[in-house]
Amino acid sequence: MKSKLVLPKIISDGMVLQRRKRIHIWGWDEAGSTIEVRLDNHAASGTADEKGRFDVFLPARESGGPYELTVSDDRGESVTVTDVMVGLVWFCTGQSNMELPIARVKDRYPALSQIEENPGIRTFKILEDTDFRGPLEELGSGSWSRVCRDTIMDFSATGYFFAAYLQMITGETVGFINASLGGSKISSWMSRDMLAGYDELLAEADKYADDDFRQSQASKNEINATLWREALDKQDRGLSENWKNPELDDKSWDEIDIPFLFKDTKLGDMCGSVWFRRSFDLPKELAGKSARLFLGTMVDRDEVFVNGVKVGGIEYQYPPRKYDIPEGLTKAKGNSLVIRLCVENGLGRITPGKDYMIFNDEAKVRLDGTWKYKVAARCDSIPPTDFINWHPTGLYNAMTAPCHNYPIDGVLWYQGESNTFEPWDYVDLSKRMIKGYREKWGDENLPYILAQLPNFVIDVAPVDDPWPQFRLSQSALLQDPMVGMTVNMDLGEDNDLHPTGKRRIGKRLALWAAHLRYGYPSEYCGPVAGSTVVNSDENGTCIEISFDHADGLVARDIGKGNEILDFKVVDEEGAEHDATAKIEDGKVLLGTALPAAKIKKVRYLVDYTYHGAMLYNKVNLPMGPFEIDV
Repeated sequence: MKSKLVLPKIISDGMVLQRRKRIHIWGWDEAGSTIEVRLDNHAASGTADEKGRFDVFLPARESGGPYELTVSDDRGESVTVTDVMVGLVWFCTGQSNMELPIARVKDRYPALSQIEENPGIRTFKILEDTDFRGPLEELGSGSWSRVCRDTIMDFSATGYFFAAYLQMITGETVGFINASLGGSKISSWMSRDMLAGYDELLAEADKYADDDFRQSQASKNEINATLWREALDKQDRGLSENWKNPELDDKSWDEIDIPFLFKDTKLGDMCGSVWFRRSFDLPKELAGKSARLFLGTMVDRDEVFVNGVKVGGIEYQYPPRKYDIPEGLTKAKGNSLVIRLCVENGLGRITPGKDYMIFNDEAKVRLDGTWKYKVAARCDSIPPTDFINWHPTGLYNAMTAPCHNYPIDGVLWYQGESNTFEPWDYVDLSKRMIKGYREKWGDENLPYILAQLPNFVIDVAPVDDPWPQFRLSQSALLQDPMVGMTVNMDLGEDNDLHPTGKRRIGKRLALWAAHLRYGYPSEYCGPVAGSTVVNSDENGTCIEISFDHADGLVARDIGKGNEILDFKVVDEEGAEHDATAKIEDGKVLLGTALPAAKIKKVRYLVDYTYHGAMLYNKVNLPMGPFEIDV
């Protein structure tokens, strides 16, 4: 007989309960049942209401564990939850850079594959889920995991490094709830109440609340993509003529240097399929042995063949192409490497600045340089995909709302890439979200810490995709004293939307958490612009800028030269002018030929990436983009 006493998925083995907050245990049972909850030496009771829902509260307690939690009713049913810890709980949410798992950064942090078990770091991962009709009571998925070799690869990289540093700082058990989805927009993670007044967004949510409409869109997505790819495959001469054949005569093929952007070549903005071929030799340390093959990233879809055998393929542009070559496939001389690349929207590329090589622990052979290529088929761009789960309220209702009963210490928010081109006021939406989350979690001072978008160049369009201005919008949220923001302008990768250096982002998030929630006295942010003093003479104008959090102010070369190049002065017409910059006595002195009366603003790093040395304080935290009036 199926038990009528049921607990939510988040109240389960291995969970972390929030210290110093009243413990909320809820679930469902037969209406009218008396429920007893017992944790360690504390017990409390309640009654299931007419719908069978019960809510029982235990007093707040300090960190500790592991404990057993027992929930029982007066009909003799009982549920026991084991390995329960009391510690620090954070809600980690946003889009792909929050979702990105350790598996995607394992080559940057190889020691993690051999990590020792750490029961002091745990995560609850919620799988992608959407509901547009209203907030759900229960999650559709999720279970608690603690760090060990079998689980670490599935942890959010940002979440894990945040938890690891927070554990290091506080000595506490840290649990983080991972509710994130690549490509999602801020409105996806907001309730109808939070979006009140945004009538277009609410109308959009209403449209997707219709089951038939939503199913029709999903079917259209699948049919359109399938028909487009089938048509391309049918036209593709490389498939019909077996261009993966290592013995193929490619003398008539054109040459091109890889890596490259299609738009910089005669391939231009083509959609369709292009085949690339290269012959290569291997030293004895690699020939015939198992190896790794790195081919950067590609837009959009690839299949890769070594000596005629398929060794890998990825269906969309973002994941790095890292494939395994099995033992016995290669030889010393005359190996063949073939890539079939399908371009869906006219933005083809084999990404510059990435690693292109075959290697093992003993040797490495680079694969960038001259390749042969031939267009196999041209076609129209793929029909647009309706990413249903990105629409307003859907993710909030299914993945966030069911967590509001579970006390937390704060929210980490890593999102924004999908909103840079949206017309909505991101600052206003963010403030509404922060206010709404605080109300729903019953904590008016709940910390909200966001990761500012990092440097990025390769896919942005300077007119339609205003990343620089968007970062300033994110900075405006710091007017709230319980909002923190990590500056990451030095941690991105200009050629990749998903930078792998998540360790330092996690550390910077943890420093903000330690400051806002736990009162740790250490420095938590980089230099922040304060007052300005302007002096002019016949040689031009000098602007002296003072900073907070600037002890040990220094300009650091991070690969683009020692000179400070990212300050601009803005005149009354809004035009930017270059300014020289130097550090003197902990301040920055800007020099410009522009008369003082014409200078209205100073900007720093208001661009897609940095161009010279960046400014840091003595604890290696960078100064972020800013714009101040003069």
